[in-house]
Amino acid sequence: MTEALRLADDLLAFLLELAVYAVAVRFGLTRRVARPGRWALALVLLVGYVVVWAVFGAPGATVPLHGVARAALDLVWFGSAAVLLWAMSLRRTAVVFVVAYLLTTVVHLML
Repeated sequence: MTEALRLADDLLAFLLELAVYAVAVRFGLTRRVARPGRWALALVLLVGYVVVWAVFGAPGATVPLHGVARAALDLVWFGSAAVLLWAMSLRRTAVVFVVAYLLTTVVHLML
């Protein structure tokens, strides 16, 4: 049972990580600027998120964070996606995203 819960928690965490990238790209593509500007913003946001996660957050991160620093990264990382969803007037989606993040965090702490 615990192994199944751990697997489900890992899957949800991974899907939330992917959702952060998708939210960043959608945010960039939905801004009211000329098309090249939208694409550039989406690309810059995506690359920025990828670099931050690769350097600090991924399991094989160059500079892995632990403890309070890791908690702060997670809050900023996932919180920024919720803020972008809210800014795109996707308020219910933002709330569901936050609830899913809190659920996976609580389950992770329990295991």
